[in-house]
Amino acid sequence: MLKITLHDSSGELRFRLEGRLSGAWVGELRQCWLTAQSTVRGRKTTLDLGEVDYVDADGQSLLTEMHRQGVGLKAVTPLIRELVQEIERAGRCATVEEAPAQRPDALVSTDPAARHRRAL
Repeated sequence: MLKITLHDSSGELRFRLEGRLSGAWVGELRQCWLTAQSTVRGRKTTLDLGEVDYVDADGQSLLTEMHRQGVGLKAVTPLIRELVQEIERAGRCATVEEAPAQRPDALVSTDPAARHRRAL
């Protein structure tokens, strides 16, 4: 079971959660968040996880999505604090994919037999 309490002030929209963020409750939080987004109008949005004692994989995915959309995550217990830190670390990591540089002195091949000795 999950209890969601919404605190709406002029400077912040805060969701306070109590219980387990799992199963159908993940969808309930998602719906509350999506509905409330229309009222934010530039205010800070925070998710208070101080009373959450369990988060399943779907809940973690939702927290990650919310964090990427700018929602602040606040945790108190060691388990949930570690989860939030993991989500924040993942948000700071970026991957860049680009084609290998086309240089005349470099040989790029996935076939080791096709490599030239000077290129190694």
